[in-house]
Amino acid sequence: MKLDVRFLGIPDQALVGSLADDARGRIFFQYDPAWIARGIELSPVRLPLSLTGPVTTPTPGFSPLFGLFDDSMPDWWGQRIMRHHFAELGIPWNRVRALDKLACQGAFSLGALSYEPDLSPASFRGTLATEVSDLVAAARQVLAGDPEHLLPALVRGGLSPGGAQPKALVAFDEHFTHATAGGGPSPPDFSLWLVKFQLDADDPVGRAEQAVTRMAAAAGIRTPETRLYETADGLTHFLTKRFDRQPGLLPRHLHTFAGLTHTPVRELIDYGDLLGLCRELTLRETEVEETFLRASFNIAVANDDDHARNHAFLLDPADGWRLAPAYDLTRAGYPLGSGYRAAGINGRFSNLTPADLRQLGREQGVRRIDEKIHRVIDAIRRWPEFAAEAGLAEGHAAMLATEMPAIHW
Repeated sequence: MKLDVRFLGIPDQALVGSLADDARGRIFFQYDPAWIARGIELSPVRLPLSLTGPVTTPTPGFSPLFGLFDDSMPDWWGQRIMRHHFAELGIPWNRVRALDKLACQGAFSLGALSYEPDLSPASFRGTLATEVSDLVAAARQVLAGDPEHLLPALVRGGLSPGGAQPKALVAFDEHFTHATAGGGPSPPDFSLWLVKFQLDADDPVGRAEQAVTRMAAAAGIRTPETRLYETADGLTHFLTKRFDRQPGLLPRHLHTFAGLTHTPVRELIDYGDLLGLCRELTLRETEVEETFLRASFNIAVANDDDHARNHAFLLDPADGWRLAPAYDLTRAGYPLGSGYRAAGINGRFSNLTPADLRQLGREQGVRRIDEKIHRVIDAIRRWPEFAAEAGLAEGHAAMLATEMPAIHW
């Protein structure tokens, strides 16, 4: 199988290069000479333009793909949706190759890359009216393992990367009264939102994530636009505006720390490495300081699931790299390492304190370290205010507060 990769972040949507697999299942990529001449480095760490000719990933334990393309692959939830999709087509999952999955993404993957030929069914690409409540019901069926049939809207929206929680891309009008499935073309006045579903009435995950995200913004962290969406069944879902694609603008190239460095999600990372990569990519100390602020917040609020795929960068070909807005900000355990954080400091992944943060800041030359740490602590101590604004019950908010280290610092 052969796929052409195009970059949608420039007006002419130029060919970047081609992917192909061989009989043994190895996947090769080759840059197009005209792309090399442009000098736009989409993945400078593992797939720089200096790699000429057909090349295969040096880290097959990470993925059969280079990280540039692995970032386009669905995560746990999207893989589950995709598995059911191929089953409906009569194709066993063990016969579905990595390039098949990319071809199913087509032009609607994360960021600004597209894959041709686009092998997703036409029904995924049309503008389909949808109801969030229908998507919630379909997501429940997928989790149960026995969907009667997959809603095209759920397939199109659910294939986007972004974590394990059931979700879908939905395009809403400005009043949030009309919606279409967001994995394809949408009316020009609609905006794209990632909807994370609340499936359990007793677990207000959306309200909690809204409260923590607003608290992060109060600490000075760049966050995407978010809101809550209530459905007639009494459930409340968390919406975050898609920041890599905006109506009327060219798509923005998004690359995660995992994809840039070929770091598996299951592998612990060090915030010192993240700050170092941020400095190398962005050449902006303000972005390094923003990364330090995020490290401080994640540790202070006990967001322990801050793995390599939950940190990302955006590339503007005319202006260089910057941090993507912070996402997946909530109080969460790291499911792959009980009792440990996904990201630590100097080899320590539990019981981190402001002293560890100060050491990180000094090693990275961060200015006004204590001021930044206290800004985070002050915001987190306002937790009851943000919890009430998001509609969290007082008892549930109080329980979450006991798990936030900064409350007791």
